[in-house]
Amino acid sequence: MRSKVAVLECIHYDKDEIKEIILKGFEFIGGPDVKGKRVLLKPNLLMPAEPHYAVTTHPTIVEAVGEILLEFGAKEVLIGDSPGNALSNIDNLYRRTGMLSLAERKGFKLVNFSKEGIVEVENPNGIVPTIPLTKVVKTVDYIVNLPKLKTHNFTLITCAIKNMFGTIPGFNKSKFHSITPGPKEFSRLLVEIFRVVSPSLNIVDAIEGMEGDGPSGGTPRKFNRILMSYDGVAVDAIGGWLLGYKPSEIYTTKIAGDMGLGISLLDNIEIFGSKLEELWGTDVKKVSTVYNVLERISSPALSFLSKRLVKLIKIFPEVDDNRCIRCEICLRSCPKGAITRVNDRIEIDYKRCISCYCCHELCPQRAIRIKRNKLAEMLWLARD
Repeated sequence: MRSKVAVLECIHYDKDEIKEIILKGFEFIGGPDVKGKRVLLKPNLLMPAEPHYAVTTHPTIVEAVGEILLEFGAKEVLIGDSPGNALSNIDNLYRRTGMLSLAERKGFKLVNFSKEGIVEVENPNGIVPTIPLTKVVKTVDYIVNLPKLKTHNFTLITCAIKNMFGTIPGFNKSKFHSITPGPKEFSRLLVEIFRVVSPSLNIVDAIEGMEGDGPSGGTPRKFNRILMSYDGVAVDAIGGWLLGYKPSEIYTTKIAGDMGLGISLLDNIEIFGSKLEELWGTDVKKVSTVYNVLERISSPALSFLSKRLVKLIKIFPEVDDNRCIRCEICLRSCPKGAITRVNDRIEIDYKRCISCYCCHELCPQRAIRIKRNKLAEMLWLARD
């Protein structure tokens, strides 16, 4: 079985140009079945950040997709997400990300995932028995996944699968980080959330994404692409490839492929609009963390010693006092309560820290940096 992914060149955030490109993509993957349906657009709205920071899905992409779906006969278009910081003001989030003005112009309905309530969905054979989703996903007929292509310090990439984590409202995100402190376990949970939500269509904003210490503290990077597919796993395989990662290196992609949720093998993905070899992210800056570096080291000696070495590798968040404004977002978002305020300073208790990097991800001032000890640095430089 093969999956189709349209990988289309797009340089500017021009709505008319984007609409034309997306319609071309539908000619390849097939048009969306949205006639008479209530459609939810699920962008990545990690935090209240203006579009030029490349942290969130650009509003022009959201606007173009919404207009196209109405033209295909959609009954109603909703926009919704929940930020990483459970205490974030949702109105401010929608205003700063451009969603509020977009909704007002186009008549799209903004929904608050937390206020709409939670529904516990059964998760057979999963890490948790039920998954607390926003009720919104059960009141719509069609979900369009609109992720931003970025690196991610904990999962290496954030794209289609990771974007569904936003359907978990409130403090349940922190709870899940606490339940699954390791990247592999957390990635498995992300895949289970993706399976339960099951978005109908995936359109990735890769016109401008992020490299380095993403998903918020990295550097904006032009990829000049829009990715489209009904297969979110295949989209992530190609998205990871753009960032310089093989599908086998990304836990979420590999696990989802192994579970049969989509195609993760590049040989089984039919690409339209670009050639695979020209998409490889040769010079894309990777994340500072190296959670799976031992799996990528070719040396048999290092492989033999991996279980002993992993206890000595230290990759940890550190507070930059010069940038920190003591807003305490990191403190309130830490799933293990490892961050406290002491004598007007933010301090991290490394005995409790699980290196999930939520503090780094959610800090609006970029006052949390990622540090590596000497062994971690050596292994990073020795990676394939």
